[in-house]
Amino acid sequence: MKYIKIIIFNGILIVALLIGSVVFTPKTNKKAFGVDYVTSNKIFSETKNTVDVIALGDSLVYSSLSPMLIYEKHGYTIYNASTPAQSIYQSYSLLKKIYKTQKPKYIFFEAESLYRRYSFEDDIQNRIGVNIPILRYHNRWKNLTLQDFSTQYQLSDRDYLKGFRYYDKVVPLMKHKKPKAKLQPYALSYLDKIMALTKAHQTKLIFMSLPCAKTWSLERHNQLEKFFKEKGYDFVDFNTLPLNIDWNMDSRDGGDHLNYNGAKKASKYFGKYLAENYDLEDHRKDPKYANYELSLVLYKQRIKQKEMKTDAAPNIDKKEQDDDQKQENQDLISNEGQ
Repeated sequence: MKYIKIIIFNGILIVALLIGSVVFTPKTNKKAFGVDYVTSNKIFSETKNTVDVIALGDSLVYSSLSPMLIYEKHGYTIYNASTPAQSIYQSYSLLKKIYKTQKPKYIFFEAESLYRRYSFEDDIQNRIGVNIPILRYHNRWKNLTLQDFSTQYQLSDRDYLKGFRYYDKVVPLMKHKKPKAKLQPYALSYLDKIMALTKAHQTKLIFMSLPCAKTWSLERHNQLEKFFKEKGYDFVDFNTLPLNIDWNMDSRDGGDHLNYNGAKKASKYFGKYLAENYDLEDHRKDPKYANYELSLVLYKQRIKQKEMKTDAAPNIDKKEQDDDQKQENQDLISNEGQ
């Protein structure tokens, strides 16, 4: 009888978690509805099967690569599905979801996460946050509406920066400790899963190291170059390429991340690298990609207004950017010393 009660209790608990997760999961991808990392989640509002290149990884990605700048020059459709201190488990889970709406030809993965330390407890928290939404979004109980009791989602809010984040602050290069060149077992275990996932979807996986004076070293470069060569994967290290990065002018935080001036240099070279090494179509005259054309107009407006030091362009939620910056700072602090 005791075991029957335990089974019944566990069964009720599981059902409650399942129902609660459906209710508490945001039904739209807007910040006001409790969505984490709005810019990366807006990829699910993109027209089905229109994104040819996905960039995964941490804040180095969304600070360095501007998809719309590359689209303007080459017509390639790229989306930055990056988040602050993105763990490799989060990259893997996000990529699985992306494959439900997109068939990218190429995945570019920032290799920095392979050096990020995670414990067993961190792994469990990552899994719970992704797989049990009610625990992740429990604070939404105050803002629940009738729409939340439906299983229908309205993912209509798009990001015309396509995951890129604009930073114009300039902080000259600071001194940084030499980073350790030790690949983490936790990361490598999920790296194998990502490799298997991209193969199953016939997507070419390319690894990269984007410009960073804080975490890059020649030792890491040599280690990653050898590691990926043995695995049979392309690896491009932008720290070794002639981007002409001036860390006293092109960084927003003393050499850790690029600002917009640095991102222009990295994006220009990235577009050239894609054109010279991979098979991508120019979609600029294709009506199917009209949302990229509209995004380009809005992108140019934002850049122009920023450079004129006026207010932010229409459709930009300043509070959303401030919240993202706070979250990024918290994540980076929690992962110091990695």
